[in-house]
Amino acid sequence: MSVCLWCLEKVEDSLSFANLFYRNVMPRQMCDHCYSQLKPVSKETVKCAGCEKMSEDDLCLDCRKWKKTYPEYDFKHRSLFYYNEFAKAYMKKYKVMGDCELSSLFALELKAHLGPLSKQSRIIPIPISQGSKQTRGFNQVELLLDSAEIPYIRALENVGQGEKQSKKNKADRMETQQPFILETEMESLVTGASVLLVDDLYTTGRTLFHAADVLKQYSPKRIETFSLFR
Repeated sequence: MSVCLWCLEKVEDSLSFANLFYRNVMPRQMCDHCYSQLKPVSKETVKCAGCEKMSEDDLCLDCRKWKKTYPEYDFKHRSLFYYNEFAKAYMKKYKVMGDCELSSLFALELKAHLGPLSKQSRIIPIPISQGSKQTRGFNQVELLLDSAEIPYIRALENVGQGEKQSKKNKADRMETQQPFILETEMESLVTGASVLLVDDLYTTGRTLFHAADVLKQYSPKRIETFSLFR
C-alpha cells in the first residue's frame, strides 16, 4: 500500500484501467479523494475535435484559427485532464515551487496512456529554455515521462530568449515567435517516423504548433500532440 503524494493519505487499490494493467509495474501515487477532484477529458462528450476544449462546435475558435494558419496539418491533440483548481495547485507546487517528487503523482495514468503509444511513435517532450532550466533545475515534462517510465528522445532545443508563456496573455501567446530548432543528430529519427509531442499544459496551442512546424520540415509520417492538462 502506498501513500498519496498530494495529501499523504493511504492509497487503496482500485480497479481502474491503469491500476488493473500496471499495478505490478508501479504503485498508485494518488488516492481516490484527490483523483475525484480532477476532471478527466475522456468523460466530456461535448468537446473540440482538434484540442478537446469543451465546445459546442466541432472546432473551437482557436483551432479554427490554427486550421487557417496550418491548413495541411491534420491537428489532433489529446489530454488526460482539464486544467481546474486542483490541477492549477498541482502545477504551482510541482513546476513553480519545484517539488520534483510530484512528478510521480500521475505516473500510473501517463503509463497507461503513453505506454502503448511509445511502441508506435517517437515521444518528444517540449524542451524548456536555458533560462528556465537554470532557474527550475529540471524539465517538468521530461520528469513526468521519467516517472512514468516512458522512453523519449530530446529532439528539440529551445533557443527562445523572450518572456515565459505563462507570463503572457492569450493574444501575446498566439504571436510568440518560433523558439525551437531540431537537434541535427535527431533528423534521421524524425524523418518518416510517427511522432508524439508531449507537454504538461495546453493553453492556446502555440507552443505545440511551433514544435510541429519544425518537425514537419523533416517529413515525419505523422505528428500528434499530448498534454497532461488541457
